[in-house]
Amino acid sequence: MGFLNWIKGVFHNVFSPQEVYQIFKVQPAASSVMMGSIENWKQIYEGRACWLDDDPEMRSAQFASIVSSEAARLATIELAFKITGSARADYLQQRMAKLQDKIRTQLEYACAMGGMMLKPNGSGVDFIKHGEFIPVDLDSNGDITGVIFISSKQVGDKYYNRFEYQRFEGSIYKISNKAFVSDSPNTIGRPISLAAVREWVNIQPEVSIDHLEQPLFSYLKMPWANQIDSSSPLGCSIFAKAIDTIQDIDITARGLRREIKTADRKVFVSDKILRRDNKGNVTNNPIPDLIQGLEYGVDEANTYHEFNPTIRIAEYRQSMQTFLNIAGNQCGFSNGYFSFDEKTGMVTATQVEADQQRTVSTATDIQKALKTALSGLAYALGVYATLYNLAPPGTYEESYSMRDLSVNVSEDRARAWQMVIANVLPKWKYLVDYEGYTEEEAKQLVAEAQQSANLSNPFGFGERDA
Repeated sequence: MGFLNWIKGVFHNVFSPQEVYQIFKVQPAASSVMMGSIENWKQIYEGRACWLDDDPEMRSAQFASIVSSEAARLATIELAFKITGSARADYLQQRMAKLQDKIRTQLEYACAMGGMMLKPNGSGVDFIKHGEFIPVDLDSNGDITGVIFISSKQVGDKYYNRFEYQRFEGSIYKISNKAFVSDSPNTIGRPISLAAVREWVNIQPEVSIDHLEQPLFSYLKMPWANQIDSSSPLGCSIFAKAIDTIQDIDITARGLRREIKTADRKVFVSDKILRRDNKGNVTNNPIPDLIQGLEYGVDEANTYHEFNPTIRIAEYRQSMQTFLNIAGNQCGFSNGYFSFDEKTGMVTATQVEADQQRTVSTATDIQKALKTALSGLAYALGVYATLYNLAPPGTYEESYSMRDLSVNVSEDRARAWQMVIANVLPKWKYLVDYEGYTEEEAKQLVAEAQQSANLSNPFGFGERDA
């Protein structure tokens, strides 16, 4: 799957990729193999893997979605960032704080497809997935410094496309915008003014900026090696190494569904006991799921026989768990982190223990990549604040904090419990930190327990003040 199919999948347009390059006389910095892999990862993540088309009974077990979601969850536990030091810092903190509720979801997409662009748009921040931009220029470290961003929209029977090329030319940072209109989604069409589209009317065709140290976009790149194209500046999906195993998981899930479907009770009866009309056809079948006929060994002496097959749950569960262990390891998680329960389906560990070093390492590496991307975004927002006089100049300091997953939660819980017994830690504090209560709820529970001094303490705290 090459660049053309990638264009189709993302923008629902089928114009030639060469047309995109000719607009700015450039070539992409990502190969067609890489672009095709991105589209493949996207389809697998969305539950539309190619192998699901081969069998109408095949359905995705959603492992790709689960592992991407879990990686993003672990990396954003207790995520907080603070920018301080000036009025400029206050402005940046206000802008960045608006992203707090979006980061986990967007990081999940980045884990699934290998990366994501974070780009200020003047009024906020755009999260731009792989496939919605074309990397063009790289620095000596292989980092992306020039990108074409593509915006497409349809108005009536007209198709509008805008291409925004950001890059360095020597010491000058340039942003070029060009718009086109076509009567067909198959071509870019003819050049038009940006003012022809209401949303683009305030966009300048050419902008030049001096004294920039970084681009006005920040690329969140997944931290593991790209085995699809080692020369590519783009990141690789968290499940890129596990695609064959994900297919095995889907096949095993299909087998389990078939096992359950074909394990219905079977009833064999003799033709002699069935009512028939004058033409010999069975009427008013008394047992809907019966299989009739003497050919199955049912005779007049044995007119009724019931067969209840055993479902091979244990065998399928063992197979599924084996594949989950392999896939989890291929995705950077420790063995046993993902498990299969025949009642609830695929589940994950309730907490990361200290001996799960692969899981801790993967989540920590993602955290570092996220911090780097957020810092780059803060820089870009600061440049916009200067260009448009959104905040006064000033220095600022950044602070990013996330949970240290190398800490053993069980040991901390046990230590905190001992501190409660020793009257060092308040009861309510323990409930907040380790039982999930809010401070208000915890204090209320402790107060109610103290009021029931003549009854046994349901919390097991012992008799002492909170």
